[in-house]
Amino acid sequence: MKKPALLIIMLFAFGLLSAQDDYKSFMESAGSNSALFKGAAPLLYRFVYTGTYYAYEKTYLEGDVLYNGKHYKGVRLNLNSHLDELIVWDEANKRSVQLKKDHVKQFTIGTRKFINVKEPDVSGMIHPGYYQLLYNNSVMVYKKIVKVYTESINQEYIASNRGLIKKFVSSVRYFLINQDGTYIIRRKKDILNLYPEKKKEIRKYIRSNDLYFNEDNIDVAIVSILSFIDNKHE
Repeated sequence: MKKPALLIIMLFAFGLLSAQDDYKSFMESAGSNSALFKGAAPLLYRFVYTGTYYAYEKTYLEGDVLYNGKHYKGVRLNLNSHLDELIVWDEANKRSVQLKKDHVKQFTIGTRKFINVKEPDVSGMIHPGYYQLLYNNSVMVYKKIVKVYTESINQEYIASNRGLIKKFVSSVRYFLINQDGTYIIRRKKDILNLYPEKKKEIRKYIRSNDLYFNEDNIDVAIVSILSFIDNKHE
């Protein structure tokens, strides 16, 4: 056998052994979570922007995920609400991995629970994607967070490379689902209209508990009002 051919065979064998060693190392470091860490790397935003494309914090929080029929606990997760993709942090290899959406059924990030809606509902208002399950009792409330990418001109720096402002802006919608259908909740009136015979006591409860439907307090208000209704009339 000629030396070049022998050299090629030796290099191929060495590469194969090296790949096997890398795979073994990966499996050992990933442990029981190895199936989670086999996905692709998420999109990197290589430009300066304000805001965040994550649903809430930029930090990965501990949670759990039901993935491909298996329940993984104590993993660090975050939700890219610009692309609607769930990301898991691989601590052993110091990298993030985008999970395959078809394999995800539900997950929690910190104390927040999310579900993967895979089919549009009959109302046509709820489309496939990740939704926070804000409330689940006599009715369900889904919270949909979308981070919209925007660009605007900064007049002060229009002559410089800082003239273009790139920003992620949060767009949030709430869907209440009961036995009659799906309803969008924007203000307290939307809930009151669903319970006409209970309007008076619901209004009294809202006033006495200082509940507001502004951006910072609407989650608490919705959950508190619906819990009151369910506890009062169960």
